Amino acid sequence: SSCQPCKLLPAFAAAMTASSDNFLTKVVGAASQGAVGAVVGAALSSVTEPVVNKVLVERKSVASAMQEHDLEKIKQFFQTAVSTNFIKFPFFEVVNMIMANVKVAPEIRGTVTGIVFTTATLPLTNYRFRKSMNLPVEGLSTLYQAYLPTVLRDIIYGIARNRATTIMLSRDRDAFKKPLSRFLTMFAIVMVACVTSAPGNELRGYVLQPPAKKKPFSEFFDPAKTARSTTIGGIIMSSSLATGALCTPYVEMLWGAVKPLFAKDPIGAVTLMLVVMDRWQRRKLSS
Repeated sequence: SSCQPCKLLPAFAAAMTASSDNFLTKVVGAASQGAVGAVVGAALSSVTEPVVNKVLVERKSVASAMQEHDLEKIKQFFQTAVSTNFIKFPFFEVVNMIMANVKVAPEIRGTVTGIVFTTATLPLTNYRFRKSMNLPVEGLSTLYQAYLPTVLRDIIYGIARNRATTIMLSRDRDAFKKPLSRFLTMFAIVMVACVTSAPGNELRGYVLQPPAKKKPFSEFFDPAKTARSTTIGGIIMSSSLATGALCTPYVEMLWGAVKPLFAKDPIGAVTLMLVVMDRWQRRKLSS
């Protein structure tokens, strides 16, 4: 009997080999989009995320949540946000880009992306959440808390984002070719995905409630507070990734310039990168 997937493997391998340079450039582009988004998102999130989490989980009013937030807390949370974002944002964009090159339905693509992303990064997500709420991190159980609602949210987000991308490109194939169009298109795609996955985010918030202050299901869900947290979270994510998309072509051009260096002297190139990162880290610690 013939094995259809086995027949496809050689063709898949040949295609990957033939387009390896282009594939690597796309990986660098996706990672850079995530990295730029990570910095923009951290700057916005350090101001708004602790407020949004208090509205989402503790069901406080925006005014009450803002009164508990100050400049010192913003500075502290920025350090947590930027470090976790630098892993999460590029990781999702690379996984999403890889799945975009696999010819399957957007629903399957989004499901795989959501499961892989959540399983790999939920400890970071929950660590960041607990820091924003000033809660202690108590072992692995707290880092994988609310896994099912989180993976459901991220699957819905992945499906919605892939479907929205397909629709936008079917209407305008050049949507990502001009800077302003690229920014607006990515902003719209991510906002649609955030709004669509909002019920999963609300369910996650319900599960993450502190046991001592846990509200019943019927009392927890409030359309007005859901709309507020979804709007703020969606604007942060959309602005971050749209800015990242705006910068991606320039990073790809830079990669094209330094790629020959990696080919000629990979050890020297990696050493140079490590030196630059070390200098940046030392400057950050001394400031």
